[in-house]
Order: sequence, then structure tokens, then C-alpha cells
Amino acid sequence: MYPCPCSARAASVTPIACTASTSGRAAVSWAAQQLSRRGRCNVVALASADKHSVAASLVAVLKDEIKYERESYRKEELILSGPPGEFELQDEPGTSAFLLAKKFGKEEIIVRVNLDAQPDYDEDEDEMDEYEDEEAQSRPVEFVVNIAKPGSWGDEQVLVFECESDGEYLTIHSVSLDNMDGDEEFGAPGYKGPAFQDLDDTLQQAFVDYLEERGVNAYLGEYIRIYLEDKARLEYQSWLGRMRDFIGK
Repeated sequence: MYPCPCSARAASVTPIACTASTSGRAAVSWAAQQLSRRGRCNVVALASADKHSVAASLVAVLKDEIKYERESYRKEELILSGPPGEFELQDEPGTSAFLLAKKFGKEEIIVRVNLDAQPDYDEDEDEMDEYEDEEAQSRPVEFVVNIAKPGSWGDEQVLVFECESDGEYLTIHSVSLDNMDGDEEFGAPGYKGPAFQDLDDTLQQAFVDYLEERGVNAYLGEYIRIYLEDKARLEYQSWLGRMRDFIGK
């Protein structure tokens, strides 16, 4: 920290005797005010310099993080080959979600994936270390499958599956028929059906087969999982860049 010159300058001021004239006392008072004012200015200047230094340090850290992310980033081969099962990817950079859409006969299938709607794995530290050591085990990704038939978009019904997959299996958490217009009879939420795990095993498997016939399977789950991780890294790089640009102004 730079030394404050006001202390040395104050020490060099010659004390004024009490018998000094009124004009002399006024001069001393004015000088004291100037010294005090300069001291405050110096403090403000130093505080401003400190703030600038902190901001510059933050920008430097952001640049280092951006450099690391860009150098370590590699796009997976599975992504380069495109989505499986004739699905078409719809992804807008800067958003937290992406879609996979396809036609199956007269049906329209849309798979919705949201980065911000993924499960939060807050496990114990020991369990987390063991989990990370098992390279073959991947964190599952959650997504929603909407299946519409001709005329069902808009004010009618759409079949909705809430699913999860880690690339090795496909799990259905729930299945329901949703009213797209949002109107509920008597102002109460519509009945969504029983918990999926409470269904008979044969019925559960029949629903899984129904999705797999339409290309919603563990292989698609693996693509979604890999693409989700890729998008998260790219959005993170973009976020870092925006932070760097704003703070560095």
C-alpha cells in the first residue's frame, strides 16, 4: 500500500501560538481543512486502486479458466455422428434446454431436455469419491417425452413420459395424458395416474416397449447424456466470456 503523504505533511506544519491574530487562526484552519481533504482524497484514490486491482485479478482468473476449458474441450464422437433414431436436434446457443424431434407414423415425438432440471447429487463425500472412481457408472439424465397424435396439439391431449437414463438403461418415472389447454375441471388439477413403480411389472414393461419402438431407448439416453454434458461445457465457456467482458470494461 502506498504511504499516505498527509501524515508527513501534517508533521511539518509549525504550531501557531494562541496569541495569533484572527487572520492567522483562519489560515491555520484553512490549511488543516486542506490537509484533511487531501487525506480523504488519497484514501479514496487508494480504495479505487484496490477495487481496480481486485477486478483485474478476477478478470485474470476468468481468462485462465476460459483458457483451460477451451484447451481441455473435446467434442465426443457420438455427438459428431448426430442423434440416433432419426431424431432431429434443436438447440439454441445461450439457452438451458434442447429438443429432439421426430415423426413416427402420424405421431409427433418431442424429447425435451433441461440443463437446470437435472437431479442434484448431494451424496456423502465418501460415497461421492466411490461413485467417481467407478468410471463405467455414469450419472443419469432426466428428460420428458411428449407424444402427440394428429390434432392433439393445442387444446387436446398429449401423452407425457418423464424418463431417466444413464446410457445403459431407460427408466420411466411417470406417464400421463396432459391437457395442453391447461383447463382443469372444477379448478382442480387433473388426475395424473398412479405412481409408475406401483403399476404391474408387465404393464411397466409394456410402456417401456412402447417408447423403445419409437426410438426412445437407452442408446438415445446415452446421446442425451453426452450432449447435455457437452452443452453444459459450451454454455459455461460462454458464461465465463460474458463475465470477463463485463467485469473487464
